Amino acid sequence: MAIARMAKVLAIVEEENRENLMQAFQKMQNIQVKTIDSELLEKEPKLDSKKLTEYMDQLENVRSAKKYLESYLSSESFKDKYLTPLPEMSMEEIEKSQIVEETREITQKIWQQKKTLEEINSQIQINENEAEFYHKWRNLKALPEYHNEYRYTRLLLGTIPQTADNEYYDVLKQDNRISIEEIYQSKDEIGLTIAFDKDDSFEVNQFLNQNRFQALDYRFKDLPAKLLEAAHLEAETLRKKAQALRKELGSYRKEYNQLKIAEEVFYAKAERQKATELGLQKSDLFALEGWIEESKAQASLDQVRQALNGEVYLDYVTPTDEEHEEVPIQLKNHPLIEPFETVTSMYGLPAYKGFDPTSSLMPYYWIFFGMMIADLGYGILLWLGTFIPLKFFNIEAGMRKNLRFFHLLSYAVLLWGLIYGSFFGESLPFKLLSPTEDVIQVLALSIGLGFIQIIHGLFLNTKLNWVSDRLGAIKDGLAWIVMLFGFLISVLGPMLFNLQTLKQLGLYIAGFAAITILIVASLKGKNKLIGFGAGLYDLYGISSYLGDLVSYSRLMALGIAGGSIALAFNILVAYLPPVARFSVGIILIIVLQLFNFGLSVLSAYVHSARLIFVEFFGKFYEAGGQAFAPLKYLGKYINIK
Repeated sequence: MAIARMAKVLAIVEEENRENLMQAFQKMQNIQVKTIDSELLEKEPKLDSKKLTEYMDQLENVRSAKKYLESYLSSESFKDKYLTPLPEMSMEEIEKSQIVEETREITQKIWQQKKTLEEINSQIQINENEAEFYHKWRNLKALPEYHNEYRYTRLLLGTIPQTADNEYYDVLKQDNRISIEEIYQSKDEIGLTIAFDKDDSFEVNQFLNQNRFQALDYRFKDLPAKLLEAAHLEAETLRKKAQALRKELGSYRKEYNQLKIAEEVFYAKAERQKATELGLQKSDLFALEGWIEESKAQASLDQVRQALNGEVYLDYVTPTDEEHEEVPIQLKNHPLIEPFETVTSMYGLPAYKGFDPTSSLMPYYWIFFGMMIADLGYGILLWLGTFIPLKFFNIEAGMRKNLRFFHLLSYAVLLWGLIYGSFFGESLPFKLLSPTEDVIQVLALSIGLGFIQIIHGLFLNTKLNWVSDRLGAIKDGLAWIVMLFGFLISVLGPMLFNLQTLKQLGLYIAGFAAITILIVASLKGKNKLIGFGAGLYDLYGISSYLGDLVSYSRLMALGIAGGSIALAFNILVAYLPPVARFSVGIILIIVLQLFNFGLSVLSAYVHSARLIFVEFFGKFYEAGGQAFAPLKYLGKYINIK
């Protein structure tokens, strides 16, 4: 229910122990390294970053090789991907192995295979282009002798444009000086052989040019038909060679697994080096600062001392007020509330001395999400879809937190499904409310929940500002609470108790709150008249509160929409003939219900967040913190001991 108290760590070691210190910090995985005093860094030489460039290049090389292999490897089985435990190793064991040398050999082998395959594919493309040319001219029976020309005649190969009325072709055929043989036709051109007397060469060439004849410089020694056959044979040979290479790349599962471990190693080294370069090197000493949760500081630093055999100076202090802006934020909440930190993070983390709203938003988001889906069948699907992976699958920490988030929300969907008596759109024999029959009651419940949340937001505004700005807390928080309750009394009083005096009382209360806002605004302003005008402008905000309350009608609307769509799908399948209903109808209803389920979950997720961010956070919450990012391992492919 709070922001974790942080402490600033200072570490000093001899230069020869610098890497040991960084390894110890990384092993703890709970220390965020910070840039040491910038004034000192300007006076002292910064650490050389060539090593970081080297590690980043190695990491990128490994990731690129791994990604390239993925396109040739067969997909991992479901069991291997999700059910088989990750291998457990210590980073010391990995880094002391021959992983770097082995990785270099593996990547070189992969890139060589890639280069060879690209060359083969390039040759295949060239071969295909040549084969296309040979295929067009395959009916050619004689070769033009450009070097040993015929004695009395000349033979030309070439093309003319294809036209709808055969304009050029007809003109050429009518000329008695030339003999034409058509070799091929395509949509763009006509391939021809043209023979003519050598004595007419000048006139014929002019005539051919006038009719857009493009001569072909045919330099091959064999006829196209024979060359086409040879090209097909060569292409088949190249394809078999490429297929063999792809098959070989597809057998590199062991190499791929080694690359995954190498990625862990180079990631760890790169992160350590990034953190190292935030420190200060002076003479033979190396100094480093960082952030750690205060509750974990003593135990963690004792382990670091032990890892370095005491050859290190370590201390931690509480950050000063001037340092609060740079202190990273680590939220600390109950396990049932912790998954809802993702909602807070989407909006923005609080400042270090700010207020963590996670515990305040959790019940509202939980209720709103369940109310917008409100179907027992969908609740069961969401429960199973999150419980099974959480219980049996190997899932990284970030995804596990998201699954826990939706797993907790599934209970809200189950609860509201029972309240509405809905099961995949069908009515259950028991229900407390019907969103289609009890529309007024459901709408009133939606608006009522919204009223409670808005009052809660204003209460938090009052509480958070009471000490630092009491007048502001009254004007922007307490007075609005009183005014909204006044309007509530004036509306509900006559309706519930049939007492018109309650209407007058409520309006008097609201008027008193409005006057209070004007007075406080005048007192806060340097110019009383301008302050009074600002107060009038604040009172205009009553229209926004009305809009905020109307926004909560989506709680009812989305619940009705999801149930109505589900019911419509059921009716659609029910209209099918019996044979279709119990064959293709089963598949159809499953697909349609899953589609509506996904749409309902997405809508509830987005609109619940919208109600939190706009109608709730807008009343009191200001973000501005940076997330705590400790120096740690990747931990994606192996469990680091």
